[in-house]
Amino acid sequence: MNEQDDTLLQSHIRWLSDWFAPDKRDVLCFTDQEQRALFDELATLDWRRSGIIAQLDALQERLGPIVVDVIEAVVAQSSRRVWTEVAQQETSKTIDDLIRVLWEPGRGRLFDYTVEIRDDGVQMRCTRCFYADLGKPIGGTKWFYHLLCMGDPDIVEGFNPKMGFRRTKTLMEGHDCCDHFYFMKE
Repeated sequence: MNEQDDTLLQSHIRWLSDWFAPDKRDVLCFTDQEQRALFDELATLDWRRSGIIAQLDALQERLGPIVVDVIEAVVAQSSRRVWTEVAQQETSKTIDDLIRVLWEPGRGRLFDYTVEIRDDGVQMRCTRCFYADLGKPIGGTKWFYHLLCMGDPDIVEGFNPKMGFRRTKTLMEGHDCCDHFYFMKE
């Protein structure tokens, strides 16, 4: 990865530095001391540089699946918190509002997608994702999946707990699209 790619990574996933900051440990809910200790180790990493991928690979090699478990816990809790705050700024919290706030600012620049309105919800098909494209040359799609894609259900829950989310495919996992489906729960 060259310096330009490193700058792209730094500018587009800068929130991870905040989510994995040492001062966040006490607001996150971990089930045991091993998870808290791993979070402390993750909080020492430079989340804005491409070297983060190699560091995460090394941690997983050394410690096993708990690395993914802790990362996903941080992403879930942080995504819910952030999107609850976003929702507080909105007058309504419909599926259209979520798409407007989450997807539209990046349309054509970060994402290419279609939207299909159905009787039971809204089907989106994202066929290009900047983050998947960014992850490929640095071998980061596996980690980006856990750091970005796994937060999608929590984004929806934070924005509107009455809204549901379903997805069966992601670009990060090598599929032809991300098939986000948003619906209102009964």
